[in-house]
Amino acid sequence: MTLFRQFFVAHLKGLFIWMAVGALMAIALTRSTATFIEGGVFEAMPASMLALYGDFTGMNVVDIYLTISVGKGTVLIPTLYAVIVALSIITREVDRRTVEFLLALPVQRAQVLLSRLAVLAVNVTLVNAVIWAVLRFDISAQGYEGSWAHLDVLFVNLWLLCMALAAVTLAASMWIDDYSVGVKLFLGLVTLTFFLEYVFRGAQVSRAVRLITPYSYADLAMVMRSGTIDALNLIVLIVAILGGLGVSFWAFNRKQFSA
Repeated sequence: MTLFRQFFVAHLKGLFIWMAVGALMAIALTRSTATFIEGGVFEAMPASMLALYGDFTGMNVVDIYLTISVGKGTVLIPTLYAVIVALSIITREVDRRTVEFLLALPVQRAQVLLSRLAVLAVNVTLVNAVIWAVLRFDISAQGYEGSWAHLDVLFVNLWLLCMALAAVTLAASMWIDDYSVGVKLFLGLVTLTFFLEYVFRGAQVSRAVRLITPYSYADLAMVMRSGTIDALNLIVLIVAILGGLGVSFWAFNRKQFSA
């Protein structure tokens, strides 16, 4: 519990900042709900633009707006935050040369890693929860009703995506000792794949090709339409989480740290 509390407190300021950013972005979108639904924006959007966000066949306009609101960049907030926290678990300690003190504690390395992963999971959950709450309750307060249970599932899918990206980043970070390099590299890659997903959608690239981008495993429109996560997406995300964590524990237990 002490290890968890120390790492949680160390990330408290950053957590509040990212929660505030996510909330403000979500509020900016929810404040445009009436304009989108009643101001003719939806009807004026060309089919090619709507296709960037998925297949909206059979969906009501509120659910469509919820899907676009999450996919319009809001989804980037928790995923980028998850990557940053993952990099701070070990790489930042190595970069600051404080890892020796961390390893000198009378606990096993696995306990150190497990406590920090617990903080990662809690913080990612909180950032997602703030965005979900704003979308859910602000839009509802304006008199619009969406498929809220489906929105819940959508954010479960998003949480899994965040944890998968974090697990893979953590595994790779075991071989990166420069925190600033790691942050630039992984934030750049994650952002690139986010935009690449929309380029692929706009070009009507097949799903098989789009599987190279992590954001293809969160089909927001499909989840909002059906209320379920695609089986393939679910399996891939769980495998990425378990595989990334497995490699992380294996590498951390064997990693030699220079004084």
